[in-house]
Amino acid sequence: MLFRTIGTMLLAATVLAGFTACETDPVEREGGKLPDGETVEGTYGILRSAVSAGNTVPVPLTVGASPAVQQLYFEQTQPAAAAVSVTLRVDEELVAIFNAANETACEALPAANYDFPDGTTLSVAAGKQQSAPLRIALNADGLDAGTYLLPVTAAAAGESDASQTIYYVVAVREPYTDPDGFDLHDGSDLFFVFYINTKDYQPLLAQDYILEKMDMMGSILWKSMIGNIINLRTVVVKYDEPTGRALLDLGTDMTYVLGHASKYIRPLQEQGRQVCLSLEGGGTGLGFCNLSDEQIADFVAQVKEVVNGYDLDGINLWDRNAGYGTVEGMPEMNTTSYPKLIKAMREALGTDKLLTLTVYEEPTATFWDTEATGGIQVGEYLDYAWSGYNNNPAELQIVDPWHPDESYVSAYTQKPIAGLDPSRFGCLNLPWVGANDNMEYGDTLMNFMPWIMNSYRPNNMIVLDDLRTNLQDDYEGLWDMNLAMTLLVLDPGSMLYDMMNGYMYNFANSRIAWFPETDSSGYGKWLKDW
Repeated sequence: MLFRTIGTMLLAATVLAGFTACETDPVEREGGKLPDGETVEGTYGILRSAVSAGNTVPVPLTVGASPAVQQLYFEQTQPAAAAVSVTLRVDEELVAIFNAANETACEALPAANYDFPDGTTLSVAAGKQQSAPLRIALNADGLDAGTYLLPVTAAAAGESDASQTIYYVVAVREPYTDPDGFDLHDGSDLFFVFYINTKDYQPLLAQDYILEKMDMMGSILWKSMIGNIINLRTVVVKYDEPTGRALLDLGTDMTYVLGHASKYIRPLQEQGRQVCLSLEGGGTGLGFCNLSDEQIADFVAQVKEVVNGYDLDGINLWDRNAGYGTVEGMPEMNTTSYPKLIKAMREALGTDKLLTLTVYEEPTATFWDTEATGGIQVGEYLDYAWSGYNNNPAELQIVDPWHPDESYVSAYTQKPIAGLDPSRFGCLNLPWVGANDNMEYGDTLMNFMPWIMNSYRPNNMIVLDDLRTNLQDDYEGLWDMNLAMTLLVLDPGSMLYDMMNGYMYNFANSRIAWFPETDSSGYGKWLKDW
């Protein structure tokens, strides 16, 4: 079944040294318990969470934030011979038992901080194995920072049955405030899209990208954080040969990050950023361009559960590294699968979640042609799309689908995505340039000046692929200047337009440079710590 598969997948990817619930964000360590030997042969009921394979569910909450909504359901080990109903109740006596078993000190979550908006009755119809899910809403109103426990059980009063109890471990924290008092730039004239690879770095690396704008006399006009959308990777789609399913594979790094969302994700969201998962191919020959309708429905359901379960802001789709045509027995690419996936993803996530697309090579080449896409206008279902072409340290490429033949430099072309307004397409994917890279960046700027001067630019969106530090290279010697030059071109009030009253951008005071607590020859503040 779907929910169990997602939970099992998340669990299998996580290796824990020990259980530390009520001290940090809890991450489950064991799957749902099987019934004892006396009941295996009969029909047995198990209370399940929609986002966890086990009976311990972490719920991070922030003081002042919206409630978190979880789902739970009742499952039988065999189809019910007759209709079965169970009533949920909160058993505070189990708090002490949980604390003793796990050497924790959780407080019971007060009754004012949880609600069952769908009621407390779970019913399994005759011949079925699973009930419809019920919601439970948890909030931090009036609570101090700390960790609380809510045991929800379907067992009869006076009975203790671990397989019919779910423990919601609610970690309440104060909202993040920047230590230097910086706020996220409001995005009115600059809109940055970041990618962060959790294989190398914590998502919190985004906090240290500080942009400064000053006038030509050196007076600072503003200094702020940037990064309006943060796309976390790597998450891939993989093919499960025994079942034929397209599985969402979070991997060990992303599983850890999501399991500790209050540490790695909530601070970014509380600064006004939107944190999304970036999905791409997993090299199994199966990707967004060769999914069946059944695989699409299944895969989208898996994605929805993760996005909602971890309170993420949306999904970025980047069809690369799928390995099309390299694995025997896998279907060929077609031009309707990807559009169907995008449409299904939007319908599942709703309009309150972001759905973005990275334009890249053959998978997106026909998105202008509604005949090829099966009548689907892909752009109608997207919030944003942007260029994925960035061959570091090659020259800056402008991918503008609405002006592909103008006199600026681009080795790539992309026709307009049907139904997408140009204001929602990011044409610039900025390259990283190291101090020792032999590249005349000024030539690039002069080549795309006509694009700026002729008002072809649809917006001020800039994409930065995989944030990095000098652990990878020596970029800090030069790349700040290159980015600053690009921003000057994008800013209509820059010195390129008004030499007497122009502006300058720099990252000279960025917090990504050097730290006394790290080796002076390198940077390691936001290296992953798991």
